[in-house]
Amino acid sequence: MKNLQLTKLGFLLFLILLCGCSDNFVIDTPAEAGNSYESDVHVLNKFVDISEPVQKYYINPNKKSTVLSYITNSDLEELNAVNSLSASRYEKSLLRLNERISQSISSHTVDYVVMCTSSQIFVDRINNDSPIELKSAGFTTLSDNLVVSLLDISSEEMSSREIYSGNLVQTGLELNPSLYARDNWIFRIKCEVGEPTDRKTAWVLFCGVGYFSAASFNWLALDSYDNRVSWNFTGESMMDEPMPSIAQMVFFK
Repeated sequence: MKNLQLTKLGFLLFLILLCGCSDNFVIDTPAEAGNSYESDVHVLNKFVDISEPVQKYYINPNKKSTVLSYITNSDLEELNAVNSLSASRYEKSLLRLNERISQSISSHTVDYVVMCTSSQIFVDRINNDSPIELKSAGFTTLSDNLVVSLLDISSEEMSSREIYSGNLVQTGLELNPSLYARDNWIFRIKCEVGEPTDRKTAWVLFCGVGYFSAASFNWLALDSYDNRVSWNFTGESMMDEPMPSIAQMVFFK
């Protein structure tokens, strides 16, 4: 009988200790503990929009990425399941990207800013005296038989490509698939056009969140040239982290 009482007393003491510790013991919910940053980035990227008047990216919780999401509201459910730490980190990354865009514009170091998401391309002319006119031709599927040259854009080295063309050059932009899981990307293209003794230079800032397979752009020299003229393109990474391959610029026939 005495042993039974001691056993009950020991069990009660165990319960008291357990209750006393419970206030300091927190179990993460699956939404907080189970998501990797990369998987959360894939969700958050779908909710990013571009504010064209102020050249900024922002998260739009009401954005619908598919027709089905209008019916089931599945996108919003995904957004609500994002890890709060991931969301905070992502917002800081977006703020940093917006700052980089703003700095480039205010310092007058770019002629154009090209802002992209997985479903949008916005081309904004910053310098009215730019020697070129740059326009988006939308998202496309690139055909190898139309390609005459490639320019690799990397953080490891600056590379250039020179082509001879008329007043118009058509290019494609292919992102590295690894950007699918990144929160942003950014680089500059230096475009020089004209005769060797009279080169005109334009800088274009390309940046984005999310991934797309290919997009096309038309580069038009505003000076009129009677014959084929030299176009020289140089890619320069502006990523905070080293990245061997960011994108490829494709030059069409």
